[in-house]
Amino acid sequence: MFFCFWGNLAGSLILVGLVYGTQLFHAQPAITTAAVYTIEYVEIKCTAGFGHVVARAFLCNWLVCLACYQATAAQDVLGKLAAIFFPVMAFVAVGFDHAVANMFIIPFGMMLGAPVTVGHYIVYSLIPTIIGNMAASIVMISFTYSMCYGTLPARIQKRVPLFAKVFGPVSQGASHESNMRDDSAHNRI
Repeated sequence: MFFCFWGNLAGSLILVGLVYGTQLFHAQPAITTAAVYTIEYVEIKCTAGFGHVVARAFLCNWLVCLACYQATAAQDVLGKLAAIFFPVMAFVAVGFDHAVANMFIIPFGMMLGAPVTVGHYIVYSLIPTIIGNMAASIVMISFTYSMCYGTLPARIQKRVPLFAKVFGPVSQGASHESNMRDDSAHNRI
């Protein structure tokens, strides 16, 4: 996690420098459109309340994790592209907060002149975004999939007897080996 965070931050800041270095946002038409919009967008992202940012980050990472699971389940390239495209475009269009996406857009807005300090960005955007992103991946994806397809219900039933009384006995299901398809007939062809 340590290297992932710092690697994403370094890559985002390098990209900020490269995009800013192109001088595309310094041309006259761009000053009145893209640069102004980016500055306003960064101000909005850094002035929302702590709870609002956590909620936006929660919903964002739920969509991102969903995109990853859908892409893993897809069989072909077109299916993988569609599985990733729609959830990611949904979070971008709505304006949800993702820690890595904000690592680019907020420093870029700061370079364009947004009245946001590094400390303000860390306290009011980065920390609540990381909390929301982590909560969504833990609660909505990992916990849910473990309860549905993993061994978590059986382990909870062993440790918490009330669980079995409320929800009934947990079936162990078929073993992994019995779920495997016999491919020997396919191999003979």
